[in-house]
Amino acid sequence: MFLLKKVFSQMFMPVPFAVILLLVALWQFGRRPKLAKSLIVASILWLGMLASSFGSYWLLWPLEQQFAVYDKPMPHSCVVMVLGSGHDDGIKGEARHQLSTTALARLTEGVALVKKAASKDCMLVLSGWTGGGSNHTSHAAEMKQAAVEMGADPARILTLDEAKDTIEEALALRQTFGASATDVGDEVVGGRKLFVVTSASHMPRAMEIFVGLGFDPVAAPTDFLGRQDHWWRLSTENLDNSAKAMHEYMGTVWLRIRMLLGF
Repeated sequence: MFLLKKVFSQMFMPVPFAVILLLVALWQFGRRPKLAKSLIVASILWLGMLASSFGSYWLLWPLEQQFAVYDKPMPHSCVVMVLGSGHDDGIKGEARHQLSTTALARLTEGVALVKKAASKDCMLVLSGWTGGGSNHTSHAAEMKQAAVEMGADPARILTLDEAKDTIEEALALRQTFGASATDVGDEVVGGRKLFVVTSASHMPRAMEIFVGLGFDPVAAPTDFLGRQDHWWRLSTENLDNSAKAMHEYMGTVWLRIRMLLGF
């Protein structure tokens, strides 16, 4: 199911979808030239819109504005869960250099929140598997090492090394803390308030998952990507941001289908 979701979602990312349109146009060029030309124009317009600052901002804004940055005092007892992203342990340097920019932004926010807590009863939970590539270290372990480099207390860090996506991360957290993780109320994780740290664009889907599994989390978004700029400015960064936003929209649709089907 995990692999199927990844393959299907990749087909509708900006560049793969444009390539599919162009291949269909090439296939139909001799039979239906008008259709082929229309598909070529559509692929160019598709990439142009998503590579523009206007297009990427238009996609990201509804996602990133749903939850504000957490700037209130931290409670006496808390669990700050940083959702995983990615890393490459083949890169030379310290652990923080091996994290993706998304992972580093999330971890920085999580460490900052734990440091703000006056009590030592606030835990930092880090999650993520190896990624299925050439990595030998789990993402959770890599983030733990980077967190220690940032000054976090290793005794207050818990890693969930097997979770592959947000649903598995939430389930792993619930399993780790037992039945208390599903209690209804303010303090839902072993008597501690739960904070979920992830990218602002990913936060709406993450909150829907955690709430759906019985948690009552506080959102602590970071890694805001939406930027207003000249509408005509095209860049690969805008294209990448558009792809991330589309990934979230498709992920939300997939999540709700799973909820309807009960799996």
